[in-house]
Amino acid sequence: MAQLPNWLKPFDSSYRRALQSWLEPRAGRKVACFDADGTLWFEDIGESFLRWLLAGPLEPLVERDPELYTKYEDRVRKDLVDGYGWAVQLMAGLAEKDIVRWARQHAAAWPNYRSAMLGMIRGLEQLGFEVWIVSASNHWVVAATAQKMGLDPAHVIAIRSEVKDGKLTDRLLDPIPCMQGKVAAINKWIGHRPDLAVGDGMGDLAMLEISQQPLVVGTRKKRDAPLIRVAHEHGWPVHLFD
Repeated sequence: MAQLPNWLKPFDSSYRRALQSWLEPRAGRKVACFDADGTLWFEDIGESFLRWLLAGPLEPLVERDPELYTKYEDRVRKDLVDGYGWAVQLMAGLAEKDIVRWARQHAAAWPNYRSAMLGMIRGLEQLGFEVWIVSASNHWVVAATAQKMGLDPAHVIAIRSEVKDGKLTDRLLDPIPCMQGKVAAINKWIGHRPDLAVGDGMGDLAMLEISQQPLVVGTRKKRDAPLIRVAHEHGWPVHLFD
């Protein structure tokens, strides 16, 4: 058995046991899929970016409807796919080049990266894994954040809409990578069942279920979160951050 690498040491023993078998050389393609918000970093950068847009470039929408963000939260509570998709549709009419620039600025200012998860990504890359981010946030801010982390933005699958004449439209591109849509997106854009998958919420469940080794993260304050309960039922490794 390979010696335990430093990047594994911050994790709970169940994680270490699950990942140690992957330290040995393996032939063939190896794929690791990570959720983004709540997994690679604390909190939700997609929602943070949306709030920023609503306070600036999309302020006219809020002037017409001051309850817009509350309506977004209501949609998410009722239907994750609808809510997260609607957040991207609200960006319709903005120039993509501006969104790319704002997303890079937002990623540069984002303070919530989890160093242990970044260490895991680096360790898996050294073992020959393709690392992908599969997120239900908007594509532009997740791609910018991935690039800041040193990952290939081309390995980001997230919600995006069609672009016409340089501006976003409200026509979402399928499949929407949330819940079962994460599986459809993995099949379309990666074409390989994940060897490892890491997530923190019920929107990640379908992705975890198709992976050879599901891994769940959460926080000690929310140790009874729905996905953590599912993980315990299935015997999946769970790591809780402070």
